[in-house]
Amino acid sequence: MTCLLLLTLFVFITPIYTVFTYNATDDMALLFETTEYCDSQCRFNASEVSLDTINLWPVDCTDVCAILKFTSSSNNIPYEKLKSTFLNLKAIIGVFRVENTTMTNLSFFGNLTFMYNINKNVLSISNNPKLTDVSVLFTMGNSHLNYPVQFMNNPKLDVSPLCVRRNFFDFNRLYIVNNMKDCGCTVTIINYANVVNFKNCTSIFGPIEFSNATDPSKLSALSNVRNITGPISIKNTNFQNLSFFSKVERMKGDDSAVNLDIHNNPNMTRLGLDSLLLLHSGDAWFRVNIQGVHPDFCLTIEEMQVFTTFNTKYVKLEANYCNITTRKDGQKTCVFESMSALADDCVHIMGNVAVSTGDEEYTRKLSIVTNIYGSLSITNTTLKNLEFLGNLTNVAVLNDTSPAILLDSNSDLSDIFLLSMRFPYTPGPNAVVVQNNDANIFLSPYQCENYQNSVGAYVLYNGKGCDWVLSDGDYTEIDTGGAPGISEKTATRNCGVYWILICALLFFVNI
Repeated sequence: MTCLLLLTLFVFITPIYTVFTYNATDDMALLFETTEYCDSQCRFNASEVSLDTINLWPVDCTDVCAILKFTSSSNNIPYEKLKSTFLNLKAIIGVFRVENTTMTNLSFFGNLTFMYNINKNVLSISNNPKLTDVSVLFTMGNSHLNYPVQFMNNPKLDVSPLCVRRNFFDFNRLYIVNNMKDCGCTVTIINYANVVNFKNCTSIFGPIEFSNATDPSKLSALSNVRNITGPISIKNTNFQNLSFFSKVERMKGDDSAVNLDIHNNPNMTRLGLDSLLLLHSGDAWFRVNIQGVHPDFCLTIEEMQVFTTFNTKYVKLEANYCNITTRKDGQKTCVFESMSALADDCVHIMGNVAVSTGDEEYTRKLSIVTNIYGSLSITNTTLKNLEFLGNLTNVAVLNDTSPAILLDSNSDLSDIFLLSMRFPYTPGPNAVVVQNNDANIFLSPYQCENYQNSVGAYVLYNGKGCDWVLSDGDYTEIDTGGAPGISEKTATRNCGVYWILICALLFFVNI
């Protein structure tokens, strides 16, 4: 009974000392069944590289289908033989493993630049006691992002460059353990007794679960953590906030159903992620669930700005906005009363912004606004376009089922393009409602679909949805901000410029 009681006080980070097992015959069959990728002249028909098999390598091919596995059988191959054999290799189609060798480096892969891991099998660099340099792999491009990558038990290998390279930023399953230098703190169970051992950790590789924990003050040793990779679950605690993670700047999720899951914490009134800058998942969406918290639970506008800046999908979001209008960045926040009373220099607005008859002359006041923490309605005006909203990046409604954006009964309004808008949110059924305006806003379902894609949210147009039935059947309707209509592929496809900005931001985040 005592042991069970102590277990309820533990804060777990699930162990990931995972060594993947595989069968060469099965791997080979899986690889070669994808014939369109595998030229019959450019296949390596052996399960490992050894003195007996290396001459089977198709030396003239730049792209080779292979179970490219180096083991102890590879140790007696001369370096010059390896270098000449793989001189022309630019892309591996298949699987790559270096395990149980005495190799010191992989520099004989001088031109390797890409891995087509078509069957999502593991990339494994494990149990190589002399290996010091695998830099060619750190810069290698990848066709898939969700296959496992393990660098384990290489005591002379510094793996930390892999953790900061853009090439592997989207990977969710990185198993990096017992090398000379790893990515961060991983594969450990944290409890109240050993949490002090994590006081110097700036990065944690999860998943992390806080369950039935009762004393958050004992977690203060986690206050130096700035980066979390893996899903986080916080349930059935008496936490009032997550202030022990107040320095966390980046959360990177994976393909889990929920990446940040906060539920059944009845005392929680604040989130407390005061330094959060970036949310990301290799999947199209970073999934958030906040429910079963205190009735007074609130998000700051800065926290909500992070949620709305990135492609976030909500299972449930039971929250209000905190009554705080000052910001650390000094940008001006205004509380909306009316368009006539609104100041000219507002960057953020709290409240439901209403533009109606007679407010046309004041719309210039919205020209530098980037975020509205509430709804936006434009009704019964003579406006012809929405150019004055060119800097508006998001509108987010909390604790209200009204549309995030309502454009209603503006008879001259024919151009509703919103240059910067992405992912407006409401817990209600319709994120964007457009009705009773100029009849020529959308002349075809295709135009409506393009608009829907551009804003990243479902559009209800004159009481009907856009036509999402395409000839290739490539789209699946899902829930976006409480409304069906945007596919995950669409969301990913339309984020090119968006992810360039993320990459720029990452240079300022210490990993």
